Parts: sequence; C-alpha cells; structure tokens
Amino acid sequence: MNAPLAAKKRISFDEYVAAEQADKDRHEFHDGFLTPIEATTKNHNTIVTNILLNSDVPRLRKNGCQIFHENVITEVREKRWGVYPDIVITCDPKDKENPLVVKHPKVIVEVLSKSTAPYDKAGKFFKYQRIPSLQQYILISQYTVAVEYYLRMENDQWVYKALDSLEDVLVLPSLSVEILLSDLYSAVVFEEP
Repeated sequence: MNAPLAAKKRISFDEYVAAEQADKDRHEFHDGFLTPIEATTKNHNTIVTNILLNSDVPRLRKNGCQIFHENVITEVREKRWGVYPDIVITCDPKDKENPLVVKHPKVIVEVLSKSTAPYDKAGKFFKYQRIPSLQQYILISQYTVAVEYYLRMENDQWVYKALDSLEDVLVLPSLSVEILLSDLYSAVVFEEP
C-alpha cells in the first residue's frame, strides 16, 4: 500500500486519485479521508454484466455517451467525495478529459449488498442528488427481484419508483434504454432464505 493511504491522514482529492492509481485496493474518498470498498459477489457481477449487455452500449457510444463499471471514480461536490458506482453513464464531452474521473454522470447504478444497502439508499443518494447532471439513480438488489430508482424531474424534484416482478421494465428515459427485469436478473442465483 502506498504512503498516503497507509498514513490515514487527511489527503486532497488529487492525492486520492493518484493513490488509487497506484494501489491494488479501492477506496471511497470522503472529504479527505478514505474508506475501503468491500469485494463483490458473483450475483453482483452478473447483474452489472447484464446491465451492460442490455443497454445498447454501441448506440450509447455513437450518441457520445460512455458507460463505466466499478473501477472509475465519480467526483461529487467539487472534489469533496470520490466514489466508485457499480455503473456510471456520462454523456458529457468534458468527461473525456480525465481518464480516471467522471464529473458529470447522467445515470448511476448501485447493486446493493447487505452491508452497503443503508449507505447506498441514504448517504450516497443524498450526495448524488447534488450532482446537477444526474438524471437517474438506480438501486438493484442482488438477493431478490427488487429494483428501486429515482428520476429527476424538470423542477429538480426526484420521483421514486419500485419494481419487483421479472415482467417489469427498468426504463432509463434520458438514454432511451429499457431493460426487462428478467434480462437484468438472468443467470442470477438467489440465496435460500
């Protein structure tokens, strides 16, 4: 581990980005301090892959959008926070300037784990709402068929929607993408209760 991460002292956002490049472990950045990120499960990775497979990535790219998963930092509130969403989609040309950081996400997806669900649903959403470019925040359970999302309306209000059937469709209106939950959860093996 490199010195800035091992020292557990307050560091700048730029030091954080440089340290993440050099370190094998990933961390979130919270106003100068680092929090390690836990490993993911097979279900988690299957869901992320299914989103990528069903998002018409070639069309998104043709329209100037980029889709990243798990290893690209999203900057929140002018270098106060740095997080690794499971999927982040940006269509802003300014996000092509920095190869490590997305500053203008349009859609953010988090696959929930038992340990991170409360933070993803409350703390992260609170921070994500402050990103002016963000249009949709999607939360996906890996333990049961359950998708929740928040959609930003023109009046800057967020509308909540919950889906819980494999016949439901997850709609990403800002990207003209629709994903059947049966496709989203394809090959996912739910744990026994």
